[in-house]
Formats: sequence, C-alpha cells, structure tokens
Amino acid sequence: MISRVVVDGCYYRSIRCMPRHADLFGRQVARLIWAASGSTRAVLSENARLALGPDASPKRVREVAREMIRNMQRSITEVLLSEGTSADELASSVTEFSGEKEYDRARALKRGILLASIHMGAFEPCMALLRRFERRVHVLFHPDPMPSFERARSRLRRSLGVIEHAVSDGVSAWAALRDALEADEVVVLHADRVMPGQSGARMRFLGIDDANLPTGPARLAIGCGTPIVPTFCMRRPGGYAVHMSTPIIAPGQALRANDVANHPSQQALIAAMESAIRAAPDQWMAYGRIAGAHR
Repeated sequence: MISRVVVDGCYYRSIRCMPRHADLFGRQVARLIWAASGSTRAVLSENARLALGPDASPKRVREVAREMIRNMQRSITEVLLSEGTSADELASSVTEFSGEKEYDRARALKRGILLASIHMGAFEPCMALLRRFERRVHVLFHPDPMPSFERARSRLRRSLGVIEHAVSDGVSAWAALRDALEADEVVVLHADRVMPGQSGARMRFLGIDDANLPTGPARLAIGCGTPIVPTFCMRRPGGYAVHMSTPIIAPGQALRANDVANHPSQQALIAAMESAIRAAPDQWMAYGRIAGAHR
C-alpha cells in the first residue's frame, strides 16, 4: 500500500503533471532505487553479469545494472506521457527497421505469426509499426500493480488497435491466442521472463543451465504450426531500431511443457534472445531473477 502511494500517487503523478521534468525525476528515482533497494541491486547486478559474460569487470557490471534501472524509468515515462500520441507518430519514432523480407516470407505461409520479444528498449513503438501492415495484433500481458500506469498502457494499446489478453485469464487467454493464430493473425509474447500465472521450465540461457524461461511461446506456436519471429526494439539516438530475426519454422505438433527446453525451435529462440541481449545489455530490463530460478 505504501509503495503504491509513493510510486503511483507521487512519482507517476509528478511525471504526468510536470512532463518537462520527467527525465530528472527518472534519474533521481533510478539513483534512489540503486542506493536503497539491496535486493533489486543484487538481482540486476547478477543479470547484468549474465548479459555481459563472465569476463566483465565489476565496474562494467555496475554500470550496466544501473542503466537497466534508468531504462526502465524511461519506458515508464514514455507510457505515462503517451496520451495524445497518434499511432503514426509512435510508428515514425522507429528510425531503423530490419528483417522485413524474412517476416514477409513467414507471413506468406498464412499460418499466423508469433512475435517473440524480450523486456528490452520499448514495446509500444514496435506495436505501432506492426499495425501499419497487420490488421489484427494480439498481446499477452501481465497487469501492472500501479493503476495509473496500467490505465495509461491499456489506453495506449487501445489507441493502436492492439488486442490485450491478460495472463490472469488463464485457459481462456490461451484459447483466444490459439484462435488468433489459426485465423492467420499476429500474437506478441515476451519470452525472456516467467510472469505470475505462467508456466516455466529449466533451460540453458546466457551461460547458465538453470534459467527459468516461459514454455508458452514455443508450445503455442508449434501447436498451431505457426512461425516464430524473434523481434527486438532497441533505443537509438533520436528513435528506435526494430529488428526481426530469421523466422523459426517447425511442423505443427502437440508439445508438452517438459519437452520445450530441448526443442530446436526453443533453442533457436534462445539464441536470438541471447544475441539481442549481448548487443545491448543495458537495455535489457531484467528485473526478475534468472540464475538459480529453480532453487
């Protein structure tokens, strides 16, 4: 309750009421989180080392971990101040776009597309760009505990014409996403973190053997015979870069959660995620513990 009053009532309200000072607020809050929250500092430092690799210096690990917090504040600010931003304006903020031909090749199969992303850079600019050439886009999400942020995010996605499905809806959300793929529509999921209400499995990721990653993206896509397109949106000076990786195409089959980790499609997805994280480790908003997730 106290955190909701402080974060939602004070910090987020200050951003909305004084947008010119939002960047300053974000920097100060990032410093406060780093100084005051030992648990957050430990998790982010651990994940920063995974992203950088075992040879990274302690100084570099600290720099990246602190920048992870800073980038989270940037993302929060952008969503809170998004009211009145048109879909075209948001899509136009994407100044680099690669992988479109590969995407078109997968799209030609007419089996839907599962866009697998990670918590990196920004999310909604990628959705706005996607809506320029896709009629129906569905996203699976976990509702944010801060009401004002959740309202702003849902309002923004509605303005983009993106169809939301909450993880908490359980089987009904899964069925709706499956129906969307079978209708040759697009589903967007995050594949780097198990959210409350999701199933995960132990997999090798970023050099460790006991990372807990969601099994849903691979099971949903493979169950429908749908191509997986790993897609990443990164910050660049003056805008964003969206990269669509080589589509992962596998024959349709029923896949058990226990079989996901060793499936070639999941291995290819992990490789694509690792490549994106290694390329921009400070933009990976890795707030959940990755290493030793099953201990």
